[in-house]
Amino acid sequence: LIHYKLIVCIYSNAMSDVIYQFFLYKLNAVNSILEDYKQRIDSALELLHCRYANREQRYHILLSLHQSQEVERSILREKQLIMDILMALNQEFDRTS
Repeated sequence: LIHYKLIVCIYSNAMSDVIYQFFLYKLNAVNSILEDYKQRIDSALELLHCRYANREQRYHILLSLHQSQEVERSILREKQLIMDILMALNQEFDRTS
């Protein structure tokens, strides 16, 4: 019985580590995606302020900017959820990551 409990404890710890590592990987992926969207938003803002853009181009740039901002907000919510999970798995998790 003690041997069984030890095996269950080791397995449980190993699974917790695997789950924690999985969510760390997910956090890195989300951070990378978030960085891409920030670059897209910055590019759209630069194009929007370009004096050579006509009214129709500005409309499409604004539409693209709005869509990118919506996606960015969604990614930020996902990042927050992942960070909450990591914090629940490891109280010493650094939220500034």
